Amino acid sequence: MSADIKVQLIKQLTDSHAMEKQALRLLDAGSSMIGDEEVARILRAHRMQTGEHERLIAERLEAYGEDPSRLKDAAMQAGALGIGMLAGAAPDTPVRLATVAFAFEHFEIANYGIMRRLAEKAGDTETVAVADRILEQEEAAAELLQGTFDRILELASGESARSPLPGVTPIGKPSERESEPYQRGGPQDFKDKPADASLGQPEHVGTPTEGEHLSGPEPGHPADQTEPARGDVPDAEHPESVGATTPERDEAQSG
Repeated sequence: MSADIKVQLIKQLTDSHAMEKQALRLLDAGSSMIGDEEVARILRAHRMQTGEHERLIAERLEAYGEDPSRLKDAAMQAGALGIGMLAGAAPDTPVRLATVAFAFEHFEIANYGIMRRLAEKAGDTETVAVADRILEQEEAAAELLQGTFDRILELASGESARSPLPGVTPIGKPSERESEPYQRGGPQDFKDKPADASLGQPEHVGTPTEGEHLSGPEPGHPADQTEPARGDVPDAEHPESVGATTPERDEAQSG
């Protein structure tokens, strides 16, 4: 790897570490002031991912001999990243929170897209894998946040929060999920159902009902073409059993 690429990659990792620190603060503040438990659940779920992102980036910095503990104040210098205005916006309403968080996610998407390309040029496959993993989660988080806009506008207008929200799970972007995924729910969804109740599986198919298999033809040769004797296997071309004896056959065998 060239020295210039290495320097650029370390700088990108350092900036990313600072950015994740800012993201943690933003999500902590947002989940406590949003005023809607379902939206807060989305923010808390991404907050858990963000903590993991910060750890993964710190590990990549350590791999290059950098000490992440020395970067503890880097988040305070986020203005150098071009996100000082976003980080300092101090969202105090649900609408401002949604705006800042959505913009922040897209800044992170651009950041990790650049990081991935730098790591690829540097031949750093481990950082490529980390960038891919984080990038996928940031893209999903951006879609989840966008899916809260209608609910947040209802909250801001003093209306009842009724708009549906995208589910936090399954993993992945909402736009890439099946339109009608198979939903089983949790134990509480079925607590009032009898033990043998269907939980939504497809109907049983492909098996004859009891008695149907008894009404079909028996396997073997047609009854009018053979007359089995003494349980021997019949010959399909002769009416008598293969193993049956006749006077002519007994005479031939004795002669």
